Amino acid sequence: MTTQSGDRSDRLAGVQVTSRPYLVLRPEDHVVLGEPDFGMPGLTAVEAIGPFVPIQASGPLITVHDSVIEAGLGIGHHPHRHNERLFYIEQGQLDHDDALNHITGHMETGDVGQFTEGQHGMVHSEWNHGDVDTRAYILVYGTDPIPEQTAFNALRDADAPRYDEAAGVRTKELVGPRSPLRVNGDIRLFTDSHLDLGAALILELAAGEGGLVSVRDGEIRAEDGGERLGRGDTLVAPPGGEPRNLRLRAEVPARVVRVIHGPGYGLVREQPLARRGRT
Repeated sequence: MTTQSGDRSDRLAGVQVTSRPYLVLRPEDHVVLGEPDFGMPGLTAVEAIGPFVPIQASGPLITVHDSVIEAGLGIGHHPHRHNERLFYIEQGQLDHDDALNHITGHMETGDVGQFTEGQHGMVHSEWNHGDVDTRAYILVYGTDPIPEQTAFNALRDADAPRYDEAAGVRTKELVGPRSPLRVNGDIRLFTDSHLDLGAALILELAAGEGGLVSVRDGEIRAEDGGERLGRGDTLVAPPGGEPRNLRLRAEVPARVVRVIHGPGYGLVREQPLARRGRT
């Protein structure tokens, strides 16, 4: 496993790498961000990768959030630049308003919103104008080259390919060779899979690739190390030099989100940033 050289990896801390080809993040290894962090009520984000946890990048991923936006609330206009974001709306709806570029967008349950920040950047808000809480699984990753234009795009739920990936495994492809969504970073596969009891999902990683699995419902077992992962657990497989296949078996009916990505920044571990109002 590699660690990026340079400013982001000068101070290593946090989760230790073992002989296993992956790390398991339990709920206590995540950080829950809320009103004190965002400066306003309505948004709660559980961070698996990002500036407030020890793992600050894996491959191109620099932030991974499991977020809830309360009905009628959201987060006001704030700036982003250079990266790209995918919002997978698992429940509810969300509106995007980029005041800098006069771009708006709307996402419903099952949609994937693609926020391309570009060279110019955006100043946007994310608001839930619906009457139920919205749940969004969010990936933020680097872009190389950085797109010139800021943009918003969406893969609608009805347009996402669905197929039987293996016995007892039904997969919805958000990003990948079958999906019409084209991203500007090295995200090679992003899927949402339902597993029957006893069914196995394989995280198939080529040389240089890394991956991530988030258990959304149920329980799975990583056959390589025997660890059980339940709802809220995250498996991170940092980019490695050799091909790897991680077999994940459902101990009960389960739903998992899976990401496969390129080498990016490698594995970056740092002392987490201090949070607002905390010492």
